[in-house]
Amino acid sequence: MIRRTIALGASVLILILAIHVPASTQAGGGVDKAMLERVAAAWSTMDVAKAAPFYAKDPDLVFYDVAPLKYVGWSAYAKGSAETFKTLKSATMKLTDDVQVHNAGNTAWTTATLRVEMIPNNGNRMVMTPRWSTVWERRGASWLIVHEHFSMALPDAPPPSGDRK
Repeated sequence: MIRRTIALGASVLILILAIHVPASTQAGGGVDKAMLERVAAAWSTMDVAKAAPFYAKDPDLVFYDVAPLKYVGWSAYAKGSAETFKTLKSATMKLTDDVQVHNAGNTAWTTATLRVEMIPNNGNRMVMTPRWSTVWERRGASWLIVHEHFSMALPDAPPPSGDRK
């Protein structure tokens, strides 16, 4: 009787953990929102070394950014990002509520908009809402970003001169 109760309790505990543990930590799990939050948090430190573990290091991978247009290979992305961070006092990136994650076998892709706040060395606070898309690939036990695309919407055009009041 005691063995049956222990076995039943263990089975219930395993079922509860299987339901509540994020998919990315389970064997065969995929990319999830929490992973994106960790990437955004890493970039918010302005320490490229903290973002590096999330990215594949192939020399021909393309990462699009707001400026410059693109980086080819992680080493170029890391170098360019480090140079940009020298011009900033602080930067924070937070996901908004429109995150989408799509897992398909050993590949995943995500879309989101971010709330980015930067304070350049001149002290003028900037707030932006860029779009962020990533493509991930499972390599061994790790999920790595193999392509990333940041972009900004153009500002609204002013009304035609005849419509101004």
